[in-house]
Amino acid sequence: MNRGALYYLMVPLLLLCALLQSTTLARFKLAGVKPELVLLVVVIGAMVYGARSGVLWAFVAGIGLDLFSGGPFGASSLALMASALVAGLGHRPFSRFNLLVPLAAAALGTLAFAAVYLGLLAVLTTAGFSVPQLPLGGTLQDIVLPVTLYNVALMLLAIPLLNRLPESQDV
Repeated sequence: MNRGALYYLMVPLLLLCALLQSTTLARFKLAGVKPELVLLVVVIGAMVYGARSGVLWAFVAGIGLDLFSGGPFGASSLALMASALVAGLGHRPFSRFNLLVPLAAAALGTLAFAAVYLGLLAVLTTAGFSVPQLPLGGTLQDIVLPVTLYNVALMLLAIPLLNRLPESQDV
C-alpha cells in the first residue's frame, strides 16, 4: 500500500484549512465569494485516494467547518461527503492526469456541496428550525455559480501539484 505522507496528514491539513477558510480566506473574495479551500482539498484527496477515504476526511473537515460557522451542525459534513463521493468517481475509471477530470471534479463537487447544503437548509426550514433562509434563484446566481467558477480556477492552478502526488494502490 503506497499511501504517501499526504494520506496521513489529511485530517490535520483539513482542520487547518477549515480554520483558514473561516478566518483568513474571507480577504480573498472575488466577485463577493471566497474560495472553498476545504472542498478543494477533499476533492483532491478523493481523486487521489478514492471515495472511501475522501468521505471520511469530508466528515471530519465538515465538523471542523461547522465548528467555525453559524450553520447547522453536521450540514457541512453531509455536503462535503457528497462532494467526496462525486470526486471519488474519478479515482479509478478516469485519469486525474487528464486536464478535464480534476476540473470537472471541482465543478461537480462544488455543485454537489451546494445542492446538499441548500437542500438541508430547506428541509430544516420546513421542519421549523431556525436556520438562515436563502432565496434559491439568487443564491444560485450570486453564490453557487461564482464559487464554482472560482473553485475550478483554483483547481486549474492546483493541477501541477495534483499530478505530482503518488497514485494510491488501494483497491
